[in-house]
Parts: sequence; C-alpha cells; structure tokens
Amino acid sequence: MVVSSGSAILPHFQLNMQLTDLVRAQLFECGVMLGCGMVVALLYGLFNRNLKVFIKKQVVAAIYEVLFWVFAGILTCQFLYYCAYGAISIHVICAFACGVFLWNLLFYATISMGDGKCSNERKKEAGSSGTPRK
Repeated sequence: MVVSSGSAILPHFQLNMQLTDLVRAQLFECGVMLGCGMVVALLYGLFNRNLKVFIKKQVVAAIYEVLFWVFAGILTCQFLYYCAYGAISIHVICAFACGVFLWNLLFYATISMGDGKCSNERKKEAGSSGTPRK
C-alpha cells in the first residue's frame, strides 16, 4: 500500500475557472463602486468634522449639507459612468453601500477622535502667555 502526500495528485487537479465578460464587468463595477462608497464616506466624515468646528449657524450648516450631498451625487454619478456608463443595478448599489459601511467600520473612528477644537482655539484657551490655564 502506497500513501501519497498529495503532491502526485496536485498536477492533475486543475481549476479551470474562466470568467465570462459579464462576470468580469460586474466585478469591475463592484470594485469601482466599493471605492466610490469609501470615498463618499471619507468626504462625509471630513465634512462633518469641519462643519462642527467651523460652522455655528444652523441655516448655513443646512446649506452646506445640501451642497455636500449635491457634490456627493455628482461624484457618485462620475464613478458610475466610469464603470457602467451610468447603468444602476442591484450589485452596484450593494457595492456602494458596502463601501460606506466598510469605511465606517475600519477607518471612521481614527478620523473622528479628538476634542473637535482646532489648535488656534486651544492656544486662545491657554492664554496669551503660552502657559496653560488651570
């Protein structure tokens, strides 16, 4: 009885997986829209952080919020036109949503840490002499 380690079987085992053009195009669309979701989530995190620090009036903040979402929509349309000539499908929407959730899961906490104050406000709180107040 001969016991084989599997190395003799391996050359005979071939995984011939050929991707059709449709599957290749859908994988490309999913990859691009996953990246688009991550970019929009990044920009929203940065925008939201800066909005809290610099904008104090609610009306101005609402206008900036609407302008951001118009910009995000244009950016998403550009990504979608690049990968699928503007065709919206279920896998594209799911990939975009997964990109947003993936960004928030992996990276959002590292950006949103901090006290939300810019360094100039910290200097003002420390006083003009440069020594911190107690």
